[in-house]
Amino acid sequence: MFYRLLLALKKPGNTLWITPTLGALLAIIFAFAAKSVNFFIDENVLPEVQQDTLDGLLGIIASSMLAVSTFSLSIMVSAFASASGGTTPRATELVMGDDNTRMAIASFISAFIYAIIAKTVLGMGFYGQNGRFVLFVSTLLVLLYLIITLIRWVATISHLGGMKNTLEKIHCAAENALQHYRLNPSMGANWVGNSSEQGSIVYASEVGYLTHIDMLSLQRYAEKQDCYIAIKVRPGELISPNMPLMSVENAPKDKKQLDQLAQYFVLAGSRHYEEDPEWGFIVLAESAQKALPPVANDPGTAIAVMNIMMRILITRPEQKQSSVNYDRLAIKPLDASDWIKSGFAPIARDGVELLEVNLLLQKNLAIIWQNAPEQQVREAALQLAISSLQRAEQALTFSEDFQLLQQKHNKLFDK
Repeated sequence: MFYRLLLALKKPGNTLWITPTLGALLAIIFAFAAKSVNFFIDENVLPEVQQDTLDGLLGIIASSMLAVSTFSLSIMVSAFASASGGTTPRATELVMGDDNTRMAIASFISAFIYAIIAKTVLGMGFYGQNGRFVLFVSTLLVLLYLIITLIRWVATISHLGGMKNTLEKIHCAAENALQHYRLNPSMGANWVGNSSEQGSIVYASEVGYLTHIDMLSLQRYAEKQDCYIAIKVRPGELISPNMPLMSVENAPKDKKQLDQLAQYFVLAGSRHYEEDPEWGFIVLAESAQKALPPVANDPGTAIAVMNIMMRILITRPEQKQSSVNYDRLAIKPLDASDWIKSGFAPIARDGVELLEVNLLLQKNLAIIWQNAPEQQVREAALQLAISSLQRAEQALTFSEDFQLLQQKHNKLFDK
């Protein structure tokens, strides 16, 4: 239950309201904290600040922050629509999770709540001379923070939701997922045994995409029951009822207890980036496809996407291998060739009539063929380069264009 709650709190859609809520609570505490100064120093020691001065200052903050918050929310909604229309709707959650946007909106809402509460209790005579001075200093600090936040927010909204900014966010999410996989390809599952036909199978009872597996809870269960678990699915797969999730060796006879293990497999209506490296390539490919005929004629965007995917695939992780060790768990290996099929194949198909796309496709696939860490990826890149050349032969009606492409292919792949 705690694992699922933690995952829910990390979703970009939820962080949009969590951060402002925490900021609002902090603003309330901040507004009432000025009263506590009398517990530490004598009354009427600090300089006198007129109540009208404070009241006017707080009124300005309250009215302006309400307007700025409303404006910021409208900008954010427009950015979501721009990201969805310019690249792909699957990129919206990444724009939604933008740290600067979330913090700016949280700051504006928190400042509005702070000003309203402080203005109200000030009018009730809640603060003494010391309290008014502390409140005045606090309000000046809030103003300084708001000025800095507004400047950063102006810089953020100048590119939020734009094509370049959205592609950078997809690039970052896809790269993080792939680096995480390369550091820990088995998700920490290091049992080297083989599941037998006598193992007890645990089946799924719901429909959805597998987004996370609670490996720690499965390991604890296996240790407690003195059994071993072979996981038959990986994050990113579409799960259906009665689909085998795992095989349990030396399983307890209580079938009801076994069926409860399915709760450690988190399903959702869509795929997530975190533990599913292929998803990033799918989203990038969709962004490139939107720039290609017949939807549009923007080969530059498709080429930029291919360059991004190439950099992701050839970049080796700088960190060391993960030290997580679940010695009672095993998981099926991931087919790394799917990254090429999901990322480059759609571009090769939709951009087949554009010579410049074909040339850069061959170039990127050659770089991957030479530099990718995984043998499966290198072989898939070579195979797609050959099939793309064959497809281009059918689509490029001008013979000299195809001859140029063929020469490029032969040179890149040493033929």
